[in-house]
Amino acid sequence: MTTTLSEEIASWDGKSAAVLESTYERHGAHDDFVATILAHLSDVELQRAATWLLKRHLEVGNSLSVAECRAVFGGLSVQEHWESKLHILQCLPYLDIPEDDIVGLERFLDACLESERKFVRAWAYNGFNELALRFPRYREKVDGMLARAAESESASVRARIRNMRKGR
Repeated sequence: MTTTLSEEIASWDGKSAAVLESTYERHGAHDDFVATILAHLSDVELQRAATWLLKRHLEVGNSLSVAECRAVFGGLSVQEHWESKLHILQCLPYLDIPEDDIVGLERFLDACLESERKFVRAWAYNGFNELALRFPRYREKVDGMLARAAESESASVRARIRNMRKGR
């Protein structure tokens, strides 16, 4: 008896990345994979696994349609767990950012900068960098933000910012 993607997401133990990787290997190529993942982004109980699977899907070279990107951005405000937020932040380099979704993305990034989790803050700065790279009107604001953060943030966040600035 085969289990569906939704069943596997629902039964994830909340810990094992290996289990999620195995889930991805079984379901990642299916036609309904992205639609199923997107449907689970707003479910607090399932969003950690769903965002991990989305990130994995993008990291291996897949892309999302404009409508699918919009669905991701539409779900930003309901990401509750820090890991879900981190996964979404790590997806940003792979996503098209529709002009209409910039304000919601900016709110999400601002909220992530307030996180107690260093990785979330580091990737939020990366998200602002992505905005600046794609929308030049953000360049000056983001350059100032990164310069201030390079002075005031923890060492791990500063390291991420240094790498980001080198990559420009």
